[in-house]
Amino acid sequence: MIMDSLRYWVEEMHVDGFRFDLASILARDTSGHLMANPPVLWDIESDPALAGTKMIAEAWDAAGLYQVGSFIGDSWKEWNGRFRDDVRGFFRGQESSVTRLADRLVGSPQIYGHEEREAEQSVNL
Repeated sequence: MIMDSLRYWVEEMHVDGFRFDLASILARDTSGHLMANPPVLWDIESDPALAGTKMIAEAWDAAGLYQVGSFIGDSWKEWNGRFRDDVRGFFRGQESSVTRLADRLVGSPQIYGHEEREAEQSVNL
């Protein structure tokens, strides 16, 4: 149903992107355990009809799974909630906020500076 809906919105309604709230839930199995290769996320990423479509994940879920900087796939972009939190902390004058803000402004290398992710995958809000 997810794939059919996405294809319909892209092909018929000409939608060019989607934001998935609490997207990390799609990485869990029916028992709630994290899957190494969640099929629905890979199906979305590899579907030819969805090629070039912007996919933005809110890379956490309500049960505590936090995947910012480690969300599956190459084409998925991630809401960088730490960017929001650290900018807010800076303007509130929180201790050590300058260092965190500096890291966010240069692309969050502490989060995305590893082989599986790149700064371009961060969506700063």
